[in-house]
Amino acid sequence: MAWTAFGAQDYSGLERHGRDIYNYFVHNASEILKLDNPLLIGKIFQVCLGFQEPDEDIQEVRAENAFICFSQALKSDKSNVHDEAAARLMMLLIRDQRHLKSKVEQSCQNENANPYSFFGMLDDDMPSDMPMATNTKMLFTAYHLYDRIIDKSNVSNEFVNANERRAFENVKSHVLENCNMFCDERLTLDRQEELGGIVFERICGRLRKDIELYSKQ
Repeated sequence: MAWTAFGAQDYSGLERHGRDIYNYFVHNASEILKLDNPLLIGKIFQVCLGFQEPDEDIQEVRAENAFICFSQALKSDKSNVHDEAAARLMMLLIRDQRHLKSKVEQSCQNENANPYSFFGMLDDDMPSDMPMATNTKMLFTAYHLYDRIIDKSNVSNEFVNANERRAFENVKSHVLENCNMFCDERLTLDRQEELGGIVFERICGRLRKDIELYSKQ
């Protein structure tokens, strides 16, 4: 019903049904790891990021829930589902990165480091050539996801909404152009993809741990 409302540009209906979905997972957090159609639920959380929401905590939860849903959809045997999930993760990391930035920073910290030490905060247990800037980590992660798309020439067709299709094309261009700017003998495109894969796994692990801890409360 929420996705139908979005397709019909019934934004009041989308907001109403989206709020119901949001509240359901607030009270049943672990259920988000057991979805039959994680791509659909992730899409609802993602499009609801477009609402003018004064509470940034709500936006962060929407972005994180969308991320964990799409990461599950990446495991689909259906190439179109897999590719759309990867493309939508790219959009989260670039277009909607302000809602994920703090979670990415948290994910990339070494949990065993001393939080009261300045040098401990710098100890992120990452490869020496991992960029320090969080937005660059997110850029490389988006490139890693682009590399995983099976049908790169047709993935934009998975977006039935024209605005979303344009948004993805803009994100794709941004990622490819900026990763090429970083490319040198040390940070080849292959290495950027590898580093992005490390960050992606860190984010997924952190989100799953958060859900498990929240479910126990």
